[in-house]
Amino acid sequence: MGFGMRVNPTKLDVSEWMNSSASRSRTLQVSTPYEVACYSRTANGELTLGSRAMLRTYREPRTPLDLNTGFDKFVKSNTVAHVETLVDAVKSQNYDISEKADIVTYRNNLNKITLTPYNHRDVWELDACRVSGTVFLDIRSTNEDPTDSRGRLFTYYGYKFEQVCCSADPSEENAPVDANEEFCSMVHREIGNHRVLLCAEIDCERRDGRESTPLEGYVELKTSREPKHRGQWRNMARQKFLKFWVQSFLAGVPMIKHGFRNDDGILLKVETLKTRDIPALAYELCGGEWSADVALNFLSHCLAFIRKVCGNEGSVFRIRYDPARRMVEAEQAPESELAERIRAALGR
Repeated sequence: MGFGMRVNPTKLDVSEWMNSSASRSRTLQVSTPYEVACYSRTANGELTLGSRAMLRTYREPRTPLDLNTGFDKFVKSNTVAHVETLVDAVKSQNYDISEKADIVTYRNNLNKITLTPYNHRDVWELDACRVSGTVFLDIRSTNEDPTDSRGRLFTYYGYKFEQVCCSADPSEENAPVDANEEFCSMVHREIGNHRVLLCAEIDCERRDGRESTPLEGYVELKTSREPKHRGQWRNMARQKFLKFWVQSFLAGVPMIKHGFRNDDGILLKVETLKTRDIPALAYELCGGEWSADVALNFLSHCLAFIRKVCGNEGSVFRIRYDPARRMVEAEQAPESELAERIRAALGR
């Protein structure tokens, strides 16, 4: 845990950890990820394990292009992500969770944990439970969706950008955007001493014949307001590039297609970012305001904290981060049925 750190079994002091030698270590080993399973979900909610039907192929969009089109017909996602879906998906591929995974989770939870060293504003929560030796993390919503009309429009720009990049031909660009369609990949990778099985939604894939594994062809799609001066580029590198990198790195997605729009929602251009290059690019633009090593070191440290908290089989703990106090805390959640749900999915 680093010299000089006080140990509390139910609390993790982020500020104290940031000041420890552990935060700056460059010895953390992270394995090359590999895909274990996948599934597709249609707009009507039909889920098919092992299916790649909803994995779209990337097509370079025309520019300029109005991302406002169809906002009034946008169908928001009503999908609730439960960790049991991951269990079902990998069981269909004969992946033995209890033998191969220490942690099972959606990427969303790992994103929040990994970003915590640089998160001074947003609360996050998750539920954690040990079943058959493996710790399962379940997503808990903290009202992340914007409630104001401008925020909802900006969110829509991202979905519309995905649609135009994944349409087989331009005529499909006028169809209503439905956020319920998804393709998800289950990825195994080792982060320090933790064998992690994570599930991530994949936006699309490129097909140029050079991909030897499915992960090598996956593409993340992002949109941003085009920066006008160095100060805006610095802010983008400090905030957005960090989130871009965390999200893509964890799932093993090697490429990001980054669409730039103006204030009126007009897509102006699309640039390519390689995930592995983002930390160095961010350093050029904003100096050492964030470090990939620090982010991953904290992820490993926090996963160790959660695994220790969940020492007893079947007990569910609510893990919560309070940015005002810079504290991750765990408390029992006896009302949760997470353990029963997981046991039912495992067939135990």
